[in-house]
Amino acid sequence: MNSISFKKDRVIGKLTNHMFGSNLEHIGDAIYRNGIWSELIDNRKFCGPDKLVWNNGLEHDHLDFGIIQPWKGFNASAEHIMYAHSNTEYVVKGKEEISRYGSGKQSQQITIRKKSTTKRGIKQNLNVIFPKEEHVFSIYIKGNNQTIYISIGEINFQIKTNKKWTEYKRKIKFKNYKSSKILSISIKQNEIFIANCSLMPKSTIFGFRKDISKMIKEWQPSYIRWPGGNFLSGYDWLNGIGNKNIRLPYYDHAWYQWEYNDVGTDEFMKWCNYIGSEPMITVNTGNGTPQEAANWIEYITGSEKTKFGKLRVKNGRKKPYNLKTIFIGNEMFGGWQIGHTDPLTYANKYDNFVKAIKKVNNKLRFIAVGACSDHFGHWNEIVLKNIKQKIDELSVHYYSIRTEKDKVHPNYKTRYLPTVAAATEVEIMLDRTINEVKKYTKKNIKIAFDEWNTYVEAHTPKFLENYNIADALYAGSLLHACINRGNIITNTGIYHLVNVMGNYRIEGKKIWKTPTTLVLELMTKFHKGIILTTKVKTNKFKSPRLGKQPQYSNNLLIDAATTFQKNEYCISIVNKSENKKIKVNFPKFKKIIESYTVNGKSKTDLNTENKRNNVIIKKNIVKVINNQITLPPHSFSLFRLIV
Repeated sequence: MNSISFKKDRVIGKLTNHMFGSNLEHIGDAIYRNGIWSELIDNRKFCGPDKLVWNNGLEHDHLDFGIIQPWKGFNASAEHIMYAHSNTEYVVKGKEEISRYGSGKQSQQITIRKKSTTKRGIKQNLNVIFPKEEHVFSIYIKGNNQTIYISIGEINFQIKTNKKWTEYKRKIKFKNYKSSKILSISIKQNEIFIANCSLMPKSTIFGFRKDISKMIKEWQPSYIRWPGGNFLSGYDWLNGIGNKNIRLPYYDHAWYQWEYNDVGTDEFMKWCNYIGSEPMITVNTGNGTPQEAANWIEYITGSEKTKFGKLRVKNGRKKPYNLKTIFIGNEMFGGWQIGHTDPLTYANKYDNFVKAIKKVNNKLRFIAVGACSDHFGHWNEIVLKNIKQKIDELSVHYYSIRTEKDKVHPNYKTRYLPTVAAATEVEIMLDRTINEVKKYTKKNIKIAFDEWNTYVEAHTPKFLENYNIADALYAGSLLHACINRGNIITNTGIYHLVNVMGNYRIEGKKIWKTPTTLVLELMTKFHKGIILTTKVKTNKFKSPRLGKQPQYSNNLLIDAATTFQKNEYCISIVNKSENKKIKVNFPKFKKIIESYTVNGKSKTDLNTENKRNNVIIKKNIVKVINNQITLPPHSFSLFRLIV
């Protein structure tokens, strides 16, 4: 018979306030394009080569030759108009990156070869998310006293240029509420240079989309880790502060895309405050220096009397931001990482970074890079033995069901059991890491499991996954494993927040939660206080072979975790059975306050763009009769009770 029990005096430890975090990285469509940022114009700074050059198609006679992608020609004619990406005429001054991928310091040049009465220029499609709201359009133009014709959907207006770079602004309110719009910029004569342009709703959450921001606020993840991830190891924080229009874009070699630099330190920190999530910063130990990292922390946390605190004040923020924890680098053991290194070199680098940062702020918690296995030169052993400065937590990352390199992806049905069983694989990894920490150091170092997920269908450049019930149950079991080891595992962070392997998916104006998000929302809201040892009696099952995924025979059919706060107990339970209800003997109680369940009609159910509420949180559907509950198949359930 299946049973769940706990004793009030069998305490594991206190559940930390970092147990249900997430990551926000500059990757794919997570932030720009179809992501969390409100900007409607793609490549508004005209960075990079034109589309034909980018694709190695040097077709000089093509009508769109010289137009920077994704812009297109508007009434293009080889006889009448010439386009060019100009690297000499640009409103922004300062250091730029020049490579075979193009320059970030450039503008779109449009030259009329033969005067005509036809307007000619560039255009792109827009997806107006909030068509009924007031928008702000801005553009930087340099011309020769000619008329510029701007069209945004049904809105048409003219601008008179001069010989100097000038910013033009206009408030836009659409009368036609159809969401799809076309932006066109055209002239009839002479020549113009276009640099920064922008179209954003007037009402945003510090530049972030308010619809997805409000939805994330409902979950309120424990913390949000930023700006990466692999992206971090090539990131210069100074490029991401001050006026957005004069921040130089650059080509990101981690994820092979252009970084527009509209989202930087101030935007992120203010947004986290709105969400109610603790911000966590990862400093660049790839191509960055200890002094650069210290300057960044001074900018964030320093008083207005410090050099970089003054710079923060100049940029509009007088009060220091509330930053408590920082990561010293990301996955520095990996060959995919910019500036990757051996463990001894990293240990020395860690010491140098921490020393420099402590000079500007000695109250921070520091997280060092750890490895999930010893495949990287016994990384954890060497790092733990050789770091001299304080380590508060050792970071580990782990992705189960890694099939992204397989030619054929397993379908949802064939991967159900391997997915829910992957939590066993995670437990093995966590216990191995815990033993390493105990073996190689006597210091009280905790473990930050700050990147985790499954990784099945993600492919460059968008890395999209649409997680289903199996993934949600895997998440629940994984978090149970972490909570039940909460005396040493004090930090978990799902990868990723939006779109890219994300909890939330965005497609234009449509946003939906994955089943995993629903599990996280419940656990974050109700699991608090003291962790109690939970004893589970249940059957075991053998997971089938799936590609290179390990096969395990000791998978528990159900698992659980229990916390206690203010006379209230919270028990969450995962039933991994594909199609069977399971009866479970339940702890004796005085009162069940309420219960919640996440499951579906099918073990493969998920939410999609057109069925955004296919899987929802159901309330009080699990009944307790004679201290016995019947768990639905393939389900996550959470109970609030008084014992």
